[in-house]
Amino acid sequence: MNRYLVLLCFLSFACDRKEEASELAFEQVRISIPISSDQLNSYQEFSVYKTENNKMVGYNYLRHTLDFFDLDNQKVERSQSLVSDGPNGLGQIQSLSWYNEDSIFMYERGKLHIVSSKGEKVDTFDLYEIYGNLNLGEPVCNFYFKLNYVKETKEVFFFMINPTVDLKGKSDLFLVTSLSIKNKTVKLLPIKHTEHFKNLNGQVGFISYLGFSGFLNEKMIYNFQYESPLYAYSPIGDVIDQSSIHEEKKISELLTQEDSEVFDRHAIENPHFLSPVPDPWKNLIYRFTWGAPDPSLGENGFTEKSSSISVFDSELSLIQEFSLPSYTYQINNWFVNENGLYLNVAHPKNETVSEDFLVFDLFKFKEIR
Repeated sequence: MNRYLVLLCFLSFACDRKEEASELAFEQVRISIPISSDQLNSYQEFSVYKTENNKMVGYNYLRHTLDFFDLDNQKVERSQSLVSDGPNGLGQIQSLSWYNEDSIFMYERGKLHIVSSKGEKVDTFDLYEIYGNLNLGEPVCNFYFKLNYVKETKEVFFFMINPTVDLKGKSDLFLVTSLSIKNKTVKLLPIKHTEHFKNLNGQVGFISYLGFSGFLNEKMIYNFQYESPLYAYSPIGDVIDQSSIHEEKKISELLTQEDSEVFDRHAIENPHFLSPVPDPWKNLIYRFTWGAPDPSLGENGFTEKSSSISVFDSELSLIQEFSLPSYTYQINNWFVNENGLYLNVAHPKNETVSEDFLVFDLFKFKEIR
């Protein structure tokens, strides 16, 4: 049943707001799509697109298929097989960007493909060849740094990983590049690790990625997993804006790189500030935090980590932060379209999860004074 609630009535809050700032209300809708053994109930690599209805495509790594869904009518449209060899051969896909009805950008390690909705390869860019002599590292897209294509400038963006540089030296590296699809030129964006990363000499363990999933008002909205601020990069003048200090949340230094148990415990006990999701329809930004384990749960591992959403306005000011229920949502499996924010109900310990359904909770946010 649809519900229209003030958030305070639904979830526990940890709010930090300016005087006379907006509050949030929302309508929550359960989206439940019947699936067969040909589809998954959770996709790490996916993209959304609007035709006559709101659609989603997910990469099914078990079957090497593209699975297409009609989100509005809550149904599977079809599954499209991909081939692994020959002129249309594709390896394992790590990120998707559905550009238009018949063109889907796909990233596999070392390659950028443009593929039709029928699984036919339109074009391929050899990233190792393009980046090979630039000494910038390896261009990567994944579920933290999602593949995006900007049609106005004909560019895609990559997070750069340079394993030859030591942790301390990574503070000085440029972390993001754009690649022109038109002429295969690479541009460095003036985005580097923060002072906190530098103060820790890069000793942040697993919590090191830059998070990016899209643009708001032509600005790249991004963050770093190891501390709470948001950033907005504008290509006009190479200007970077940072969110105001609304919380002092930063991870602690990882004291050893040698002990795997210490490595894991550091990642479990510290917060991961996950990728921000811009909402151009509501002019909002959603930033997810994967926090320390919920002490009320019986165990103390990765699956017990708490989760919350912080909602920001277009000026990067925090409106409201609220907690999400334990054992409910699969992290990183969320997206926005004109209907609102979709969260995949597929936590590994969610006892309500069924292999017969792909399930989302859709949150339709509205600012109130």
